[in-house]
Amino acid sequence: MQKHITILIALLSVLSLPAQILIIPDVHGRAFWKDAVSNYPDLPVVFLGDYLDPYAHENINQEEALANFEEILAFKQANMDRVTLLIGNHEIHYFDTAYAFSRKDTLNCAYIHRLLLEHLSLFSIASHAEMGGKTFLFTHAGILEPWWKKHFPETPTDATSVCQALNSKMESLETLGAFVDDALMDIRQLRGGVADTGSCLWADLDEHNSKSSFLKGVYQVFGHTQLKRRAVIKRTYADLDCRKAFLIQTDGKITTIRN
Repeated sequence: MQKHITILIALLSVLSLPAQILIIPDVHGRAFWKDAVSNYPDLPVVFLGDYLDPYAHENINQEEALANFEEILAFKQANMDRVTLLIGNHEIHYFDTAYAFSRKDTLNCAYIHRLLLEHLSLFSIASHAEMGGKTFLFTHAGILEPWWKKHFPETPTDATSVCQALNSKMESLETLGAFVDDALMDIRQLRGGVADTGSCLWADLDEHNSKSSFLKGVYQVFGHTQLKRRAVIKRTYADLDCRKAFLIQTDGKITTIRN
């Protein structure tokens, strides 16, 4: 009898293991996300932002990228509890039309602006999850501790507090607009700004390599800095912006989904 109970407990513990997490880095009109969500239909999915503004050399036009983005919105609406849509810097210049970054779709700008406003509640700035004994914190470009201390000096850096503080800025276009001007548009000179530290939508990969920049207690997953072939997976962070989808396994390891 005791043996049967032990086996049953072991079986239940396996069945209750948390699912893997599917991560979709910067899309920019690409369709790789479709195969990923089709192949893993039951997993939670985190999109890391930057849905529009395709690269000309990839032969994706603005109309195709817009249609792709509308599919992502529909996918989110059909899977509200399973899908997280983060915003990236290439959403900001459609939310706030005062800004215009590279490859902005000026022809469809007004429509995209309305589309984003109508679906504002579908988006977040940050998300987090527990997996394999790690706390994963997801943003578009990663959070640097100097930037956090500058704009949230009284807020702890645990994942729950960080996500609550950032996502509260998405409550309305007014609060988001003010936060864009005050904090999200912190850009280093390398990208044409004047800030000492990039924001969670603009931080470059090299900024995460300084120990003084680490946000302690979390493992950060982001995109933004495009990589040629492979993701950069380090002890404290992972930059996954390489046109592929990824899985966070139940042991906390990050693995590539082969195209």
